[in-house]
Amino acid sequence: MNKIRPLFHFLRRHTSPLVLLAVTLLAYAWQITSLGFFWDDWVFVGRFQNMGILNTIFYGDTRQLGVYALMPGFLLAGDSPLLWHLYSLLLRWAVTLLFCWALNKLWPGQKTAVTLMAALFAVHPAFSQQSISVVYSLQFVDYAIFLLSIGLTINSERAAAPGRHWLWLGLALLAQALHLFVVEYFVGLELIRPLVIYFLQGQGSRDSLSKSRRLRRAFVCWLPYLLVMILYAVWRSGALGGGFATYDYKTITALLRSDPRAAVLETLEYGMKDILVLLVSTWHATLTPAILDLTQPFNLFSLAVAVFAAAGIYFALTRQDFDPAGGEARFLRQAALLGLFAVLVSFIPAWFVRRHIVEPGNFGDRFALPGLFGASILLVALAQFFAGQRKRGILLSAIFIGLAVGAQMRFENNYRWDWERQLRTYWQVYWRAPALQPGTVLVGYDAISMTTVNYVGGFALDNFYHPPQTPASPAVWYVNYPKTTIPANLEAFLAGTWHYTDTFDNIIVKIGRANSLALDYTEGRCLKILTADDQVNYNLPEDFRAAAGFSNPALALPQAARLPAQYIFGAEPRPTWCTYYQKAELARQSGDWPGIIALKKEADKAGLQPMNAYELFPFIEAYAMRTDWANAQKLSLQALKSLSKTQDGLCLIWQRVGDAPPAGYAAAFQQVNQQLLCH
Repeated sequence: MNKIRPLFHFLRRHTSPLVLLAVTLLAYAWQITSLGFFWDDWVFVGRFQNMGILNTIFYGDTRQLGVYALMPGFLLAGDSPLLWHLYSLLLRWAVTLLFCWALNKLWPGQKTAVTLMAALFAVHPAFSQQSISVVYSLQFVDYAIFLLSIGLTINSERAAAPGRHWLWLGLALLAQALHLFVVEYFVGLELIRPLVIYFLQGQGSRDSLSKSRRLRRAFVCWLPYLLVMILYAVWRSGALGGGFATYDYKTITALLRSDPRAAVLETLEYGMKDILVLLVSTWHATLTPAILDLTQPFNLFSLAVAVFAAAGIYFALTRQDFDPAGGEARFLRQAALLGLFAVLVSFIPAWFVRRHIVEPGNFGDRFALPGLFGASILLVALAQFFAGQRKRGILLSAIFIGLAVGAQMRFENNYRWDWERQLRTYWQVYWRAPALQPGTVLVGYDAISMTTVNYVGGFALDNFYHPPQTPASPAVWYVNYPKTTIPANLEAFLAGTWHYTDTFDNIIVKIGRANSLALDYTEGRCLKILTADDQVNYNLPEDFRAAAGFSNPALALPQAARLPAQYIFGAEPRPTWCTYYQKAELARQSGDWPGIIALKKEADKAGLQPMNAYELFPFIEAYAMRTDWANAQKLSLQALKSLSKTQDGLCLIWQRVGDAPPAGYAAAFQQVNQQLLCH
């Protein structure tokens, strides 16, 4: 018993940080070893590998200081996905602790409510992109600096000794300047600082002050922070160089100059929608009928964890006597006012560049990040108010937190599937093309995965093939065919009189038919590197079949210089049907017909079946070239029966075999052609 007592004492003393750690782990730790890089993670990592830690940021002249916010992550994690996700998890917990620390300083007698606010802040479902670990480390480091600056401001206002006041004030101003100049996401939240200072004027010995005197005192105390804001605004406006380089083509000020009425209406309409999404609509994802799907066990598991998290929070906080009696009404008024005001001003940077979380897109909810501060405070304050009694208020808040934990688990699981989708594509490309000629451009159709869009695919595939510590120019690049101007200039492109140039930041890639290798990675079938035969592959989008006319399979080389980096892409997966199919297509390229037949026998022995009728083609051609007419006919008719639109492709194979007909070809072709009906 004596040994257990210190443990209970430790748990009671550190209930708040342990609850926040548990909530963070329950929400984000389940899939941490099964996640990779997503979206611009690939860009930052690629630039880190090739250009060094000081060149990881690639956008916006005024965002280059963000390198220093990314630096801790790169120093600790390098280019390891696992280490990045561990760092991201710890960073999220650290930011949550700073949130809790700052609010406990503002409301020192409300530790229970503040802990609930911090727990909700850690998992609020309005932001679903925690798994994009590299990119958002920039924002969360900046969030940490902002929260630190708020806490230091409170310290300076509460300091009894003048010397301590000026010390805390200087540190608060330094932290304010740091978070403003690193990235602009939390500029709007700066407007809560005078409100926080105003709250502090009414505490302690200043309770007798009139409201007007408290306002004047708060304004005077806020003046140093206002000066920093003005200096930032001048710098960011471009008066001293720079400006809003990232989105300078789409600011609300530009629209105001051209159409003031449209600017006002747009801001009001989309602004109200953003606020509604942040405060209300986002909770729909936490409890929908789709979760109760017996074919999706992880969804049911996330619901069970949500119940467990809510019960655990309720149990942990109702058994603690954190807070002295009294002051609840004043606290709830201040919390509701601060939370609502913080929500309103949090969107200012996004609205300035006309970005909204209600607009479609995979990454739009990043603009909700600043709003998590106010939304978490407001929801817990309302829960406490409407519950009316302490334990009921804790229970209601705990239910919201539990639901958010379950939602974050499902969001992370979606990223796990996205990583699986990426890996399937990369490894199939590798099996089909173990090496690529330097300068090869892979031409795809639409995004490789939900998060691997356009230029991101170029960095991901270059990383897969390209050893680190190489020059910045990519050995392998990728373009999304519909997003290029090739379709509009197809005739000149095919004739070689016109080339497409793809540019991204400092990368310039000239693309012609000689260095283009088209590939189809449609879900539900094996990846296909296109050849001239695929001009009659009717599984492809109609406008993409033209890419088969310029795809150059000779760019695929049979010998790999090295395996892809295992610490990024994992070990080579166990063979599937697609493994044998890709290797058969590679062997077909060099005319290794016995090798293809051996691969088919291995696949048959493993009980593997094609996912699509077109995947039988290399084996049909191999059997025909080796005069195994029975198997060639059998597989041809199997493909035709499975998918009648394979007819033209099958005819091309048989006609190619007939260009230099082996013994028995005429009789075999005549027999199979009774159903193929080749012209």
